[in-house]
Amino acid sequence: MKQEVYRYAYNEANSELSEIITEFEQLRLRKENIEKALDALRPFAGVDAQAASAQVAPSASNNSVPQLVGASPYAY
Repeated sequence: MKQEVYRYAYNEANSELSEIITEFEQLRLRKENIEKALDALRPFAGVDAQAASAQVAPSASNNSVPQLVGASPYAY
């Protein structure tokens, strides 16, 4: 009985994590598209290219994608 409850909770958490990862990836792609649009519009706005790229430069930690837990460490 107890293992069934834990298994259900684990499966629900994994399902939620999958949804979060999917949404995160969509937001990351959206961010990239917005950055490309901003780069294309910069010449029309008269913004100095070096100053603008320094402000918009993404950090390495922002582009990391969380990973799903593939296998359970517990034998059920």
